Amino acid sequence: MLILLVLLIKSLAAQVAKEQVVRANVTVQNGKITLNWPEENYTGNYILYKKLKYNEENWSSEPIAVLNGSTSSYTDNSTVSGERYEYLIVKSRGTTTDAFGYICAGNNAEEINRFGGIILLIDSNYIFPLNSEIQRLVLDLQSEGWRVITSYAGRNEKPTDVKNRISSLKELNQEIQSILILGNVPIPYSGFYSVNGDAPPPDGHVEGSGNHTGAWPADVYYGILENVFTDNTVNCTTGAQLRNHNVPNDGKFDQTKLPTIAVLEVGRIDLTNLPAFTKNDIELTRDYLNRNHAWRNGEWNVVERGLVDNNFTSLNLASTGYANFTAILGRDSVYDNRDYFASQKSGSYLFSYGCGAGSYTSCNGIGNTINFTNDSIENVFTILAGSYFGDWDNTNNFLRAPLASSSLGSFWGGIPKWYIHHMGVGERIGKGIKISQNNTGFYFTGNFNMSQNSMHIAYMGDPTLKIRNLPAVKSMKAVSSNNLVYLNWNREENNSYAVYRFDTLNRIFDRVHNELINDTFFVDSFNHTSGKYVYAVKCIKLETTGSGTYYNTGGAAYADVDHVNSIFTINGSKNTLRVYPNPASDHIRILFDSKSNSTSIYRATIYDMYGKAITHFQIQPKYNREASIDISQLADGIYVCEIVGDGVTYTQKVVVSK
Repeated sequence: MLILLVLLIKSLAAQVAKEQVVRANVTVQNGKITLNWPEENYTGNYILYKKLKYNEENWSSEPIAVLNGSTSSYTDNSTVSGERYEYLIVKSRGTTTDAFGYICAGNNAEEINRFGGIILLIDSNYIFPLNSEIQRLVLDLQSEGWRVITSYAGRNEKPTDVKNRISSLKELNQEIQSILILGNVPIPYSGFYSVNGDAPPPDGHVEGSGNHTGAWPADVYYGILENVFTDNTVNCTTGAQLRNHNVPNDGKFDQTKLPTIAVLEVGRIDLTNLPAFTKNDIELTRDYLNRNHAWRNGEWNVVERGLVDNNFTSLNLASTGYANFTAILGRDSVYDNRDYFASQKSGSYLFSYGCGAGSYTSCNGIGNTINFTNDSIENVFTILAGSYFGDWDNTNNFLRAPLASSSLGSFWGGIPKWYIHHMGVGERIGKGIKISQNNTGFYFTGNFNMSQNSMHIAYMGDPTLKIRNLPAVKSMKAVSSNNLVYLNWNREENNSYAVYRFDTLNRIFDRVHNELINDTFFVDSFNHTSGKYVYAVKCIKLETTGSGTYYNTGGAAYADVDHVNSIFTINGSKNTLRVYPNPASDHIRILFDSKSNSTSIYRATIYDMYGKAITHFQIQPKYNREASIDISQLADGIYVCEIVGDGVTYTQKVVVSK
């Protein structure tokens, strides 16, 4: 499949952006996913592929369907409720490919419980003036399930020193998957962009044509954990600006392409050096964090539509806007006949895309940095493409300006192509950041100035953001009584709720019920062993987007409880049963108390998490009230103890930890 993409990319160069995209969206009906795209009298075929696994790069080796050019839909009858899928649609005439389409599809997809880690890497100048806003951000992230690790950096540090701290934190916390840079944390530079180098500058301004050569800002450096960067070979001083010059041992790196994959998602909120705005960087950052809080708590609502203002009609750049917006919002919610600033002054947009001939502070046909200071626009995610402003470490930079105005995210999209369509099934934008940086051809790159998989690819904004947000539950209480756990919480509007119990070994929350809860209380009767438990409750809602249906959640309220329970119910009678200790190291004991009078023989079996039976034994409560199982040979991990008797099956997770 990769060979197909590589062979056919060249045929797309002459097509305009809208024609190069199969603008697909998804509908879900009767539990089936249907892909839809515009109907036309196309003389070729639509060839459909499907990922074998949603989170892996593995298109099916054979098409799932080959359809004639008059077809405009396809129903996949092999999908199941609760899952996410991803599809590739190739629009092809013999050996010529005219367009690609990518879309994720949710079939009532389960909510995503992201309880990984994030490094909040903060400019040390912000420690005191933005302390309350930073602490609120930490609480917001924690309520969503993130484990937040806070680190500070001075503006005059070396990027290598900052990177070493990130690597050390990752070694101690393997669950870390994101970095949010707040402020003017040291900016790494990398690359040999030159007509004589590894690749031309991404915007094409080689020597004699703008001289945008040498090294560019490269935040992806912080997301690559392997020690593979060098600073001893590149010698390029042809750039018009001194900061782009790259010579041996100057602290700027040689690598133009990613030397290995980016492991961490990186986003930066840096509002320094924007004198066009009347506020300083501290106040601009405060405003951003206030908008961020309102957005992620469902307090800021915008019209879910996308705007494409394409001033490069002969180039393929704007296909990044068409492709992502259609997949996320649906075709009818994407507008390409409206002016970028004029339309956003009169109404809000979830996404906007603008491209045209550019400078560091302007984009032909779109506007300039001053427009972002003067015009009151409402836009959450901005994509821009044009010369120079993708090199974002300069005064009044056009790419960073939206974050000082109204946006929460901004990136240089189209040089190369970006893929954030996963947001349509509830994913955060960080997934798309890392995919776009690591992409070498699994997705169509755009084939623009060899810009794919390059060190310049960067995201301005918070990488943890989603397209839709529900309010966080504010408070919850948990009480253990009569062998049950009673939970109650405050109502947040007319929302449904989901309750989770924390798995301390895997650091994830397991849903403790199947149906949505429409009240503000829940009784957990499934904790058969005594101990300390942590619960969370979240608002939950089935969402419908251009990518199908998925369950979305808001931030959580947490409560812990010291629970006492040893009651095991068999055929309506109560027998006291204890499985202890838990965690265990050498033996697991099962004990019935003196009131247990069943003459039945109970069978107990220990299974590993793959369902393989490890050991078993029998116990008769009336005559043999205690049994001991030797687990000294078991590796550390989670096992299941299953006890069957009197027509009842009892299961209990057991943690082995030596």
